Amino acid sequence: MSGAGHGDTLAQRATRGAALMLAARAAGTLAAIAATAVLARLVAPADFGVVAVVLSVFALARCLEEIGLGEATVQRAEIGDAQVSTLFWMNAALGLALSTVFALASPLVAALLGRPETAPFVAALAPLFLLSSLGAQHRALLRRGFRFRPLAMAQAGSVIAGAAAGIAAASRGAGAWSLVAQHLTAAVTLLAGAWVGSRWQPHAPRIAAGVRPLLRFGLHLTASQFVTALSRNIDNILIGRFVGTAALGAYDRAFQLMMLPATQFNQPLTSAVAPALGRLQHEPEAYRRLYRAATEVIASVAFPIAVFTAAAAPALVGVLLGPAWSDAAPLLRALAPCGLMLSLNVGTGWVYQSLGRSERQLRWTLFGSGVSVAAIVAGLQWGALGVAIALSCARLALRPFGVAYCFRGTFLTPRDLLAGTWRAACAATAAGIAAWLADPADAPVAWRLTTQAVVFAVVALAAMASLPGGIARLLQARSLLRAAVAPAQRPRAEAPHA
Repeated sequence: MSGAGHGDTLAQRATRGAALMLAARAAGTLAAIAATAVLARLVAPADFGVVAVVLSVFALARCLEEIGLGEATVQRAEIGDAQVSTLFWMNAALGLALSTVFALASPLVAALLGRPETAPFVAALAPLFLLSSLGAQHRALLRRGFRFRPLAMAQAGSVIAGAAAGIAAASRGAGAWSLVAQHLTAAVTLLAGAWVGSRWQPHAPRIAAGVRPLLRFGLHLTASQFVTALSRNIDNILIGRFVGTAALGAYDRAFQLMMLPATQFNQPLTSAVAPALGRLQHEPEAYRRLYRAATEVIASVAFPIAVFTAAAAPALVGVLLGPAWSDAAPLLRALAPCGLMLSLNVGTGWVYQSLGRSERQLRWTLFGSGVSVAAIVAGLQWGALGVAIALSCARLALRPFGVAYCFRGTFLTPRDLLAGTWRAACAATAAGIAAWLADPADAPVAWRLTTQAVVFAVVALAAMASLPGGIARLLQARSLLRAAVAPAQRPRAEAPHA
């Protein structure tokens, strides 16, 4: 098979995989939004804050449960079944160790947080480490083999099952424990779905040859992910420690709403795109074509959601969270630029991982995270809103330098990124201004949100259609949606091979 043909085939599989993953995540997103709306009316902001500060600490340690070995499995051009089994047992051992340590040390963790009431929640959520690590290689094999349907079903099913469990517990007055039920149920469901969908079973524990390069790649990636997790969770930890759990509850709900594009769409796109880019790392033109197309998909989702969130923040909070959460509206608006940058940053992550440049990624992450943490600390004196504004300013300032550093020494240029993002940026900006001006501020929140959503959608479509190449992009989006639901032959699973 020719190089061009090989690249085109991988691009087609990645495109269809992305469509399938996005369609499944749409269901998960609706479930997450519905769960947020219901739980916000059943669980007090302070209870959300208690669980949020625990999960922020966990996010730092969860980088260690996989130590990047799932990404190593996806990135390698060739990998054997014995090597995957070795990586599975490494993941399992790390997950078990982390779960045990946090369960036993829960009083110490609570004392360090300055929140003694968090100790039982630390112990109850400790199994999350083991549950995630046991499915790391199964999820990686699904991604590697372009088997996106079972992966999408597992991920969407976990969100839906977790939402159902959380709402059921909250309706019985479980308070903060309903959030524990939500996270544990989602983790168990994802693990079961990954095992059933992958149809792969590990061999007995043993050290296979050729694992050392995989471990080296994983450790570099883990260090980068840990620093990133620190910069993304230190705000929660500091707000919970020095401002209070009620303020953290409002900040955390605003942050989670802001992060919906990144959490619900970036991961499924990465599952489809990163393996294909890894296979095309020696075919520059095919790599660039796929990269441009993938970043355009990200931009087409991230820009509209971030801009609309900023324009309609009061109405969104009023409808989704209720009147008790009014303090979250200015926080949501202030965090919208940060959410946009986090969504777009996935494009540089694809480059670092697919080209095996994890050491370079670590260096940039150390610098960028240091800047973000400094901004958070500086903004803390003005409370949660000060942190939100400072964090968004830091992320915006870092973005151009991060792209330039990522692309240096590769066959990509900033033009490859701009080619896929400028249309979405222009259309979303015009629509956001129109929606903000059209806000009937004195109307009921449901009517406000509906009005702004309709105005935003109409202006965004009109603006996109008026831009050069915009109509073609709209037609491509329609084809992508059709591809997500059209019957097609499922790709055969790719078994690990030496």
